[in-house]
Amino acid sequence: MNPTTAQLSSMSEHGIVTDLARLLGTRHWAQGLSLFSRQAARNLLLGNVRSRFRGRGMEFEEVRRYQAGDDIRTIDWKVSARAQGTYTKLFCEERERPCHILVDQRRALYFGSSIQFKSVLAAELAAAIAWAALQGGDRVGGQVIGEHNTRDSRARRSKQAVLRFIHDVHEGNHQLSHQADTSTHSEKTSLAISLEECRRITRPGTAIFIISDFHDFDHGAAKSLSNLGKHADLTLLQVSDKLEQQLPKLGNVAISDGQQSAKVNLSNALTKAYQRSRSDKQNLLISAATKARALYSNIDTSQTARQALIRLFAS
Repeated sequence: MNPTTAQLSSMSEHGIVTDLARLLGTRHWAQGLSLFSRQAARNLLLGNVRSRFRGRGMEFEEVRRYQAGDDIRTIDWKVSARAQGTYTKLFCEERERPCHILVDQRRALYFGSSIQFKSVLAAELAAAIAWAALQGGDRVGGQVIGEHNTRDSRARRSKQAVLRFIHDVHEGNHQLSHQADTSTHSEKTSLAISLEECRRITRPGTAIFIISDFHDFDHGAAKSLSNLGKHADLTLLQVSDKLEQQLPKLGNVAISDGQQSAKVNLSNALTKAYQRSRSDKQNLLISAATKARALYSNIDTSQTARQALIRLFAS
């Protein structure tokens, strides 16, 4: 059964699902964020020696009469023909860039042992980054990865573009509170495929923010991340929960995936195997982020999105 309106309201208050008003309200404090400042590069774990402005181009400013020394390739032949003279185009450095936000809203993020679920934290991070990018004069678009589908929107420099993206995030998040789809006919969305799709729909020089717990990050995803990093500036924000990082004490523990429940005996051998598997996957992610020249930071559910982003991107 799907939750009622009253139940959803209670869930949003307890950080289980997103609250739309709260997502929209991130606009007020996101204005103080500087996504591409040197401060951000110093605070993040990786990439503190490279430019955050790779890929910016030139945009048209005006047309004036041709002067000696001007590049003949910039002559505007149409204007010259109409004005019966020689005119050349002037360009200035482009002051905006596309900002693409890929945010994970799959069932693995529907979990949390602190003040919020990982899915809620990821959603609020995405909303605030979208507002901050728009405030900086950049175009905003994104992808919302669901369990079986992806909502995507192309980059636009408008409030409507941000509102559409936030609506997609909110809708994707609330799908997690519905009964899980147990169908075997619908293929699950993988991070590797989503990263390849991100590369296909973004242009070179785009600032890409990837917000996920990276639970299914594998060698295929690492290759996709490397390909993406060749033409874009990447920032990885990994959302996590302390209970995932450190399993409970040894003994019988009840677990559930939201559909079924069972008891597991957390033996010493099982705990060590879990920690080893988690460590290997984390090392693969950090190595791939380094090779892709990506900025990386881990944010756990005991922090609010505001606390984390102000720490990373305070202007």
